[in-house]
Amino acid sequence: MKKDRAGRAPQQPRYRQLADELIGEIRGGRLRVGQTLPGELELGESYGVSRHTVREALRMLEELGLITRQQGIGTVVTASESSESYVQKVRSPAQLMQYPPESRLTVLSSGEIVANRATARLLGCTTGTCWYRIRTIRRLKPSGAAICWTDIYVLPEYAGIVEVVGRKPPLIYELIEQRFDERVATVHVDLFAGLIGADRAGPLGVAPGTPSLNVVRRYTGRNRRVFEVSVSEHPAGRFTYSLELHRGWGSGGGWTAG
Repeated sequence: MKKDRAGRAPQQPRYRQLADELIGEIRGGRLRVGQTLPGELELGESYGVSRHTVREALRMLEELGLITRQQGIGTVVTASESSESYVQKVRSPAQLMQYPPESRLTVLSSGEIVANRATARLLGCTTGTCWYRIRTIRRLKPSGAAICWTDIYVLPEYAGIVEVVGRKPPLIYELIEQRFDERVATVHVDLFAGLIGADRAGPLGVAPGTPSLNVVRRYTGRNRRVFEVSVSEHPAGRFTYSLELHRGWGSGGGWTAG
């Protein structure tokens, strides 16, 4: 823990202090598994804090898996130790893949397709599903060096975005959100290794069979419908995906990022 110039540890927010106190009581057995905690108002009076502080402290204990909160039942202690976990905190879909800001997409071709068996397996849809596919290469400016080949699949009703792909900085899902009544609810990401085929080797400036990092991102809207899938192929050494994990407070040996 970092300390100030006087050698003192920085003051923790009050809800963190309260959460640490409650964790200590749970681990010490003073609050037992199966026991129902007092209500928020009563806890606030007992510890001399506001109801908001109590609510935030209980939220953190719930995230650690130490309590459950159910309407009509109350807050119940469910474990004396939190389970270990690794968490990557991402505050927006854009943080899933961060390309250099000076890079841009170049559209090679576009048009409607019907997913065959192989494409359906890659996109996670059923065979015969109609998509509008935009084939692109992402290049660095001003050198023009290719970072990756990306096939972007969007629902046919969103095909109009092709006219601005590469001309504006926003990502494809952001363009769709701006133009249509759509909002990203979830993003599923798959990463796997592959070999670059002869049809892409030339535009990417590598030899056929060069190892590649492949990334598939599926964007699901509020109605649980996948409205965009991007499939990117990066020649080995041209893109790195990394995350940093930190040991979280009171997490029983677990880790968090952020």
